[in-house]
Amino acid sequence: MKGTLTMTKMPEFNTLEYLKGDVELQQQYLEQLINYYVQDNNVEAFLSALKPLIELNYNITEFAQKTGINRTYFYKLFNNKVVPDFPTIVLIVKNLGFKIDCKLVRTP
Repeated sequence: MKGTLTMTKMPEFNTLEYLKGDVELQQQYLEQLINYYVQDNNVEAFLSALKPLIELNYNITEFAQKTGINRTYFYKLFNNKVVPDFPTIVLIVKNLGFKIDCKLVRTP
């Protein structure tokens, strides 16, 4: 029938599967995630996108033990009940095996 719009369901995107096994892609993902966080200051989006990086190699209990951060704190983070401070973000990134580098970007 002319003029009828048929909606097709898009497949659900699985960030965890997409990042699995590709460390370079994981690094690029984390760099972009940090850049978006700095630009928009959207903590909820940052934490939501950070969770798959943790889940690639750990469950929350294991990662909490590795970082020395209380497991309950991670559940609160991912449910937007607490906002992490910068040292906590650095600790999480470091324990994922990454480091944070800064680049000077001058805008005209």
